[in-house]
Amino acid sequence: MFVAHIIWIIVALIIHFFALMRLFPLFISIPFLFLSFFSFFTYLNNRHRFRGFH
Repeated sequence: MFVAHIIWIIVALIIHFFALMRLFPLFISIPFLFLSFFSFFTYLNNRHRFRGFH
């Protein structure tokens, strides 16, 4: 799952780079980049959370 998030961030950065060169719409690339970072940091935050005794 960690590798999938890293790949998603790299793809979002490439798309955002194309948007900065005006080859792709910027209003699509910015939320895509934000969601990729948000999902990655959410994943990192919830990995080692104590879920109680079962």
